[in-house]
Amino acid sequence: MVALHTRDLRDVVDISHRALDCDNMEELQQEALASMERAIGARSSVYCHLSLSQHQICISEGQERGVPAGAMARWCAGYHRQDPFMQSYLTGLSTSPRNVIVSSEVIRHQDYVTTRFYNEFLKPQSIYHVMIIGLKPQGRAPFGVIGLHRSADERGFSRLEVAKADLMAPCLRGAVERIQARELLARHEHVQPRGVDVVATDGSTTLEQRMEKFGLSRREKEVVELLHQGLTSLHIADRLNISVRTVNNHLRSVYDKSGVHNRTALLYQLTC
Repeated sequence: MVALHTRDLRDVVDISHRALDCDNMEELQQEALASMERAIGARSSVYCHLSLSQHQICISEGQERGVPAGAMARWCAGYHRQDPFMQSYLTGLSTSPRNVIVSSEVIRHQDYVTTRFYNEFLKPQSIYHVMIIGLKPQGRAPFGVIGLHRSADERGFSRLEVAKADLMAPCLRGAVERIQARELLARHEHVQPRGVDVVATDGSTTLEQRMEKFGLSRREKEVVELLHQGLTSLHIADRLNISVRTVNNHLRSVYDKSGVHNRTALLYQLTC
């Protein structure tokens, strides 16, 4: 087992916090790719969606950074079938608990540089070293995959970097699951008209009454009301003329007072 340094563990914690602050999948994917590039070290990155259909894993386009326009679409349309790294990852799902593989583990250099996939697809993009990071719940098929890339002029991914990415994967997976749960809650939640404090007549409590119960401050109530309306941290900051960091600090205080750990749980606590 590779021992991570303090700075590596700080990177893992930082990415976890950044991911949990994201309010939708597009924002999370962009933040995940940018953060992983910085923390692991990569020139470009991609995120693709995976879904299970009739016991087959289907791949669809997600976010991309630093790759030519249309490259991700071409990979999803056909090149993923030639991709030895993706095929190796999917093949090993049932036998390996690992979240991460790197290209040097999958194929020898002399074989790699003769493949059609490398010469037609990767080489024109100056991609040689590849790291695949799967986001998968325990014992289930992954629902997302991140790819990090380096050129042939750079060194390959180290064992330390693999261990670091492997530790980051569950953090990102949890952030994805949080957003999915929040979206599911939003679809089932009865949304009251904005700006109207509806008085409950059936014995239930209103949002205002629940916030009073938890002893929220005036500013915390304002943040929660805007969060309840579906605004992101950035939009809340703009509305209240404060920084995003201040918004998130208020939310963390609200979490502590209401006994929850994320936005989805907070909304559920205050509206159900």
